[in-house]
Amino acid sequence: MTVIDGATNDTAKVTVGTNPWAVAVNPHTDKVYVANNGSNNVTVINAANGTTQVATGTGPCAVAANPLTNKIYVANSTSNNVTVIDGATNQTTAVAVGQNPLALVVNPITNKIYVANNGSDSLTVIDGALNTTVNVAVGVGPVGVAVNPVNNKIYVANSVAHTITVIDGATNGTTTVPGDSESFAIAVNPVTGRVYLTNIAAGTVTVIDEVPISDTKVSVGIDGLPGNATVLAQPVLTGTARNRLDSVHNVMMGVAGRVGTAQRVLPWAEITSGAGTDSVTWSLAWGADSLVSGENFISAVPFEMDAATTNNEGLGSAFAGNMIVYPLYRTWGLGVQEPAVPTSPFHSVGTTVLRGTLVMPEAPSRNPQTASLLDISGRKVMDLCPGTNDVRALAPGVYFVSEQGSRLVRVLLVD
Repeated sequence: MTVIDGATNDTAKVTVGTNPWAVAVNPHTDKVYVANNGSNNVTVINAANGTTQVATGTGPCAVAANPLTNKIYVANSTSNNVTVIDGATNQTTAVAVGQNPLALVVNPITNKIYVANNGSDSLTVIDGALNTTVNVAVGVGPVGVAVNPVNNKIYVANSVAHTITVIDGATNGTTTVPGDSESFAIAVNPVTGRVYLTNIAAGTVTVIDEVPISDTKVSVGIDGLPGNATVLAQPVLTGTARNRLDSVHNVMMGVAGRVGTAQRVLPWAEITSGAGTDSVTWSLAWGADSLVSGENFISAVPFEMDAATTNNEGLGSAFAGNMIVYPLYRTWGLGVQEPAVPTSPFHSVGTTVLRGTLVMPEAPSRNPQTASLLDISGRKVMDLCPGTNDVRALAPGVYFVSEQGSRLVRVLLVD
């Protein structure tokens, strides 16, 4: 397996099993899982401890990880089952699925795993908590599967039928969308709601827009974090919402939002200014929600108070404006300062909230220390000196203090 350094594009080779076929990463544990189709096992690559081989079923050809549960799922095309690997112990469990499973995907929000069975024209839904299964009929020759965690929909590429089966994750109900000749790989963009299907024979890509664009004039915006990244489980997220539906500009009721949706209730955000007017600012009320390691999607919907009386068949219910989806990445490992690579884990680093100044301790003269301030991407923002440092010009966000070019000693939150 070739490992590419994202900062430098330098490469390194790691020996795995025979005929490596698929790879998945658990960003929470910093482990990489390689499905070896020819040796019927998975190579677990751990940067700290080297590699481990875990036996699977026969013909492993697809692998996916759930960072929330630390479970890894391997589709075994010949033995017609999925190997479930406990990421903490590497112990395994086999779950029977349909014939010739070729692809699988995990929805970490609902803890459901979806397995495309090419030989039985079905999709097996695995409950990640119980390992129980349900089979859903799809088109002929399913070869690819993708999930949108925002709207809890699953998309299956049917290569022989030249169609896409769209599955409602809450009910397992299905609809069929036309594809093109020999549909194969499929992917979804949760932010835009668009689905992309590759058509091998036609040499084309089919684009399906699941969310028709319609400007309701009731809009919501979110203030992005630096680099769209954070190390916090519940960072402060703020935004605005406005009603421009008509010349009267009726009162905004509020904004509802949470991490993903998965067809769950959207709690109300906190209105921080403008309550009772047509333009408000808001802050996300996290409640029990929190970010997972890796990619997250924050959904927010604005609601206008009075428009429903004229625009919603006179029912008098709230009028919902255009939803937005904000992608936010939670980093568990810390950023990289070029060219040095910090090694300290986040949980061992102190956290400080800054408001204008940063005080650095005086270093012993016989052991001088150099310190730098890094932004969320790991790039140096400024040099730090012993005593008081003026940081009033910094944009709000997360920063790191690095001593002697590599050792991270503090996480700073600038508000």
